[in-house]
Amino acid sequence: MLKLYHYWSSTCSRKVRFCLAEKQLEWESRHTDIIEKKEHLEPWYIELNPNGVVPTLDHDGNIVTESNIIIEYLDSAFPDIPLRPQNPVDQARMRLWLDKAETTVHRHINIISYNKRHIPRMKNYTENERREIIMRYPNKVSQRVMLRRLARGVSADDEAFAESVLSDVMDEMEATLSGSTWLAGDSFSLADISIAPFIERFEANGLERLVDFSNRPSTGDWWTRVQSRESFKTALAFANPDA
Repeated sequence: MLKLYHYWSSTCSRKVRFCLAEKQLEWESRHTDIIEKKEHLEPWYIELNPNGVVPTLDHDGNIVTESNIIIEYLDSAFPDIPLRPQNPVDQARMRLWLDKAETTVHRHINIISYNKRHIPRMKNYTENERREIIMRYPNKVSQRVMLRRLARGVSADDEAFAESVLSDVMDEMEATLSGSTWLAGDSFSLADISIAPFIERFEANGLERLVDFSNRPSTGDWWTRVQSRESFKTALAFANPDA
């Protein structure tokens, strides 16, 4: 039995739902409210996931955390409909994209999302209440980052730098896809799954320069093909059950 603890609009949760749908796996939803109820900071959840983030996978009592690790785990545990290239070189390329998705793309879209999405969500909390919420996060590094943002905010220069980093990633995608059908060779793979939900997040944040595909036609073609996959539609179609 697969159980997924996730939040409906979480980009990393969408990544895992995309993988589950692509592999045609049945799973049980454990929707975890990270916005209103802050369920990801409750002791019962932190016992599952010591970082206090979504998603978390429970496979017959075996707990797997971190979205990139989860999708690699799923591909190993359920080898039908493989999502990793057979060629070792392409496997390495796939892992580079998984790493880039987390350490570069996720990190920098998080900076841009702070003013656009986080601040409006927290507008009804006092500064002390925000600090108390931050101090509930078990990960000390995340705590430090959030406390700095609480004190200093995210400046226009911070946002501009983050967008420039993401633009470099999009240029790298264009160079890769100009000579390859998918990000890690000729087969759709976990590389594409790891990046695709962030492109949707670029669009949701109104980052028009990043998603102006007239300048990156090969990436635009890739994005059209990704969006046409039923698995991607399924991943994004999951709506907030509490709404």
